[in-house]
Amino acid sequence: MTKKEALALKIFVGAVLVATILFAAYYYESYRSIANEVADQINKGNAFMEAECYPEALECYEKALEHEQGNEQIQSAMVKAYMCMAEDYGDTDEAILCYQKALDINPNNKTAYWSIANIYELRGDEDTMLDVLHKGYEDTLDESMNEKVFAIEEERARIAAEEEARLAEEEAERAEEEARAAKLEALRDMFESKDYDALKEKLREDEYVSFSEEVIGDNSYYSGDHDVDGNREGYGIGLYENGYYYYGEYHDNMRSGHGVLLRATYSESSSIGSFIYDGEWEDDAPNGQGTATSNYYKDRIQASDFMTKEISGNYTDGLEDGDMTLVGTTRGGAKRTFKYRASMGVAEKSSGENSGVKGQYIIAQTDDKSESLTSDGSIRGVEGFTEEDTTRSERSDTDDAAEDVQEVQNIQNLKPIGD
Repeated sequence: MTKKEALALKIFVGAVLVATILFAAYYYESYRSIANEVADQINKGNAFMEAECYPEALECYEKALEHEQGNEQIQSAMVKAYMCMAEDYGDTDEAILCYQKALDINPNNKTAYWSIANIYELRGDEDTMLDVLHKGYEDTLDESMNEKVFAIEEERARIAAEEEARLAEEEAERAEEEARAAKLEALRDMFESKDYDALKEKLREDEYVSFSEEVIGDNSYYSGDHDVDGNREGYGIGLYENGYYYYGEYHDNMRSGHGVLLRATYSESSSIGSFIYDGEWEDDAPNGQGTATSNYYKDRIQASDFMTKEISGNYTDGLEDGDMTLVGTTRGGAKRTFKYRASMGVAEKSSGENSGVKGQYIIAQTDDKSESLTSDGSIRGVEGFTEEDTTRSERSDTDDAAEDVQEVQNIQNLKPIGD
């Protein structure tokens, strides 16, 4: 190498060395400047955090993060700022947005997920709350989130099952009501045409005997007109305890107006075959003019007893009250008419003469006094509305057969006696 070449090489090496030194100095100075900037922004952000100026703190942290992407310290500070700002917003949409931004930085933030879920729970938005907890469990594996989701879904399943059962029960009840209404409606034509013989035969069928036994106590079945509130109003058919069927007018859920009450089934040992009251009603009881007709089995009564009794007059709450007329038909077909007066179910004595029967007194006589009508003073009236009928439901089932016989005697305990 010549001296000239050697000099050129020295000059080149020297230039490279100088450039390297200058570049290193520049890089060092630049790095120190960025580090200072990051530190400065972090310090400013921390100061804003202490002053609870969270938006300003976030602005500083974001500037610092521009120079150091992925810096966990800066990201942690930003998460804290978002969480504090969200708390200030309460349960607003802005709070949810802040919690979500915290999760964007740190998807493992359990508190943020719980906070969002709680906001939706307070709003009653259970579906969105469950979505949040599902996502929270996927990201954090927080078992308590999974437990809450399971508990809510289990409760939902229980409620759904109960609702399904309720709807099924309502459907069954509707079907039963429709079936009961159909049974009652099948009687309407017979009631309207006063074809009581056909009606009695129908009610003595096994289907209707069982149907009648379903009604216990104050319960009743009904088919007919209703008002806008669903109350019984207008014309309808009702089934009441002990097999009493009513067809007629209703008002405000009660029998009121004109109506017919009929019973066609009694115990096997009872002498009575059927009972019919046709007359006025008010407040769910016979009130006003009406006729009560009792029909007896011919082979189950004494020769002196009436086979049919029609007692017409005024009734007060189902009790004979005023001037009454009894038309009786004997087994031979002869008719006898007696007029007497009653006061709230008790027939008044019309003669001081001895009736000739122990415990009986005379309440009416024929013009020639050849026949007398007597009473023992028991309460009488429409079946099902006398004091004796009221207490009947309290007696034992073993007494039913005897009670059916006594019931009719008490309600219409009028016996004709001749000379």
